[in-house]
Amino acid sequence: MKTIQYKNFSLKTHKNNWKAQNPNVCQFELTFKCGLHCRHCYSDCYNKPSLVKKELNTSQVKTLIDKVFDLGVLWFCFTGGDPLERPDFLELYAYAKEKGFIVTVFTSGISLTKEIVKVFTKTPPFVIEMTLNGATKETYEAVTRVRGSFEKAMRGLELMLKYKLPLKVKTMATKQNFKEVLEIKEFLDERNIMFRPSSLLHARLNGDKGPCDLRLSKDEINEIDKMFGVKSSKDDENHKTKQAKNKPLPKSNNRLFRCAFGSSDGINIDPYGNMFPCSCIRKPVVNFLNSSPRKIKEAIFKTYPAMAHAEFETDSKCRSCSYIDICPKCPGKALLETGDMEARINDFCKLIGKD
Repeated sequence: MKTIQYKNFSLKTHKNNWKAQNPNVCQFELTFKCGLHCRHCYSDCYNKPSLVKKELNTSQVKTLIDKVFDLGVLWFCFTGGDPLERPDFLELYAYAKEKGFIVTVFTSGISLTKEIVKVFTKTPPFVIEMTLNGATKETYEAVTRVRGSFEKAMRGLELMLKYKLPLKVKTMATKQNFKEVLEIKEFLDERNIMFRPSSLLHARLNGDKGPCDLRLSKDEINEIDKMFGVKSSKDDENHKTKQAKNKPLPKSNNRLFRCAFGSSDGINIDPYGNMFPCSCIRKPVVNFLNSSPRKIKEAIFKTYPAMAHAEFETDSKCRSCSYIDICPKCPGKALLETGDMEARINDFCKLIGKD
C-alpha cells in the first residue's frame, strides 16, 4: 500500500475540498457543560444546568454529524465546555469515528474515565488537547474555582500517558498562573508531551469583561515567549513596531478583517445546533439541523465570506493605525469587549507599544 505524509494528505484534501466547495473542518461545541469554572473561560457564562438542558439530545447530535459528513467535512473536533461531561459522549464519539472523521477532542481531563480510555485506546482520536492551567494544586484550583479538580486532572493526565494516547497540552497564561508557566513546561517536557501556552484573553460570550482583567503585561508575555524560543523579546518587538511605524499605510487599510474569518475552510456549531461565523462572532446563525444543505452552503461560501470583506465605517483609531497588522486585536474580540467591531482595545495597544 502506498503511504503519504500527513501534511501532504492534508494539503491535497484541503485543495480538493476548496475546489468542490466543501468545508474541511467542523468545530463542534458538544456542550457548554464543564466541571470547572475558570475565571478566564469565555464560555463559562453558559455552563449552567438550565442552559445545558436546552442543548441537543443524542439523536439530534447524530443527525448533525450526518449532515456534517454529507458536506464533505473530514476533520471533526469535539470541544466545549468539556465534551467528556456528556453522558452520551462515547456513543457520539463512536458514531463520528464510524463515519470516518479524523476526530480531535478538547478536554480538561478531569472527567476522563477508564471506560473512555479503553475506547480511546481501541479507536484513538487524532489528538487529545488537554488544558492544564497550573503546576500546583493551589494555583490550578485558584484558576478552576473547584476543589479537588487538580487531583482529577493529574489522574486524567497519567491515564493518557499510561495508555500512550495522542496528547497535547495547552495552557492559558493569565495573571493567576503566570509564575507557574515555566514549571508547567518543565513538568511536561520531562514526559515528552507537546505543550503550547496562549495569553490572548477576551471577554465572555455574554460580554462579561472579567477575563480581560487577567491579561498579562507586555513584559510578562515576552518572558513566556523567551521560554519557548519565540522571537518576540523586547528588542524584537521594538524592531517590529519601528518597522510598522515607518511603513506607509497600505491602500487596503480600510479592510476590517485581517484573519482567516470567512475563509470557508471550516464550520463552527454550538451545543444548540447553531452554525456561526467564528468563536467570537456568533451572528448571523444558521440552524444546522433545520436548514437545507443549500442554505448551509450559502452561509459558508457566500454570507460569511461577504462579511469578511467588510470595511471600516467609522473613524476608528484602528483604521489609520500603522500597527494594525501586528495587533492581536480583532473585530470579534472588540465586539465581545466593547460591543463594536471597529473599536480599539486599549490593552492590545499597550502590547504593541502604541500607548
